[in-house]
Amino acid sequence: MDARNILGMIALAAALACSRGQTSVRTAQGVQPVTERRQLFVLPAGYQGPVLVIYDQSEGARPKVLNGEIVYDVPRDGIVRTVLPEEVLAGAKIRFVYQSRPALAQFHNCAQMRLQGLASDPTGVCWLAIQVVTSGVPDHAVYIVTDWVGIPVNYNRGAHMLDSLFFGPTGSSKFKWEEPKAPPGANSKSARARVSPHEATLQIAALR
Repeated sequence: MDARNILGMIALAAALACSRGQTSVRTAQGVQPVTERRQLFVLPAGYQGPVLVIYDQSEGARPKVLNGEIVYDVPRDGIVRTVLPEEVLAGAKIRFVYQSRPALAQFHNCAQMRLQGLASDPTGVCWLAIQVVTSGVPDHAVYIVTDWVGIPVNYNRGAHMLDSLFFGPTGSSKFKWEEPKAPPGANSKSARARVSPHEATLQIAALR
């Protein structure tokens, strides 16, 4: 992979549109070519917690391509190691589903999900971080699958996963959950009205 000058964590808030999509996993008789950048993460039944995708792993999994979509099967530990490079993220439409269920709603980040969601909402996905580095840490992306009540715990689980795999016990990922404060004059009803119904699209440009 070409050397990059991009270090540290890249904020995702400006890069994503939120999802309320209703597309389910479909089976296919054979593997089909990818016609556009679409990626689907199939979660274990009832899974909540971080999903960490680690790219450029020589012994990682090569995901299936079904119906023109790259499909990752997320293991129970939430860690997806793939041979694919992080360049597959550029301009990709990304969805998370439980088997044969509608796609989960997505939020720009976990603070947005906390402010706009309700305790009665179903499980959704909020985005923690993506990191492209040259210091020997593999390129990776972290997503948090959680219901509203579980956001703090699952967010911190994602931070701990980053620390344990890449940064050691010192907590160098610098992620720690803090309850967000709503902007002055905002309320949950008006905030929820701003949630976009479109598929989440990760638009990371010129990472090379």
